[in-house]
Amino acid sequence: MKLVCLGDSVTYGYGVKRSETWTTTLKKKLGVEVINKGIAGDTSAGMLSRVYNDVILNNPTHTIIMGGVNDFVWNLNIDQAAANLATIAFQLMQNNIIPIFGLSIPICSEMAKEKWDFLMNICDINNKLKKLNSLLKSFCKNYNIQIIDFYSFFIKDNGEGKEKYYIDGLHLNVNGNEKMVDIIFNTDIHNIISQVK
Repeated sequence: MKLVCLGDSVTYGYGVKRSETWTTTLKKKLGVEVINKGIAGDTSAGMLSRVYNDVILNNPTHTIIMGGVNDFVWNLNIDQAAANLATIAFQLMQNNIIPIFGLSIPICSEMAKEKWDFLMNICDINNKLKKLNSLLKSFCKNYNIQIIDFYSFFIKDNGEGKEKYYIDGLHLNVNGNEKMVDIIFNTDIHNIISQVK
């Protein structure tokens, strides 16, 4: 069993110690190799461009793919983001790597405005993310790809992220990183991954 986590700053663990990231905690709890290939600020296109070097060359059995928020931070197209993420999954499957999609977490708009006031259309990011996650669900259903629905656990009724898990409205604090691991251990993904150990 070897797991690569491909994503942006939430996968990287921006704002917390390396020992406190969800990928590090997951590695300890699963007792398998987990490689963190999250890059802060990366878009779906950036993730696609580094699939070969960051994932395929590491020869994992599984890869958790999670991205898209930064596409919307920069006001990029929802359909293009979905296409990029789908292409990542296809490339992995062609190389006998099992893709698993993590549905990206929502942002806390008011917190994010205070910390990241230069970002445009910040209030619209959650609406676009909801649409992207819907497209990814349909894609995964069509191709029998597993999903970890992080999004649903972090969302409030008003469509915003739950502030208690965030440092700055975009990135998770220690509790948020621990919640990510709890979500994985409360899904079928944990059982699937454990069977390969």
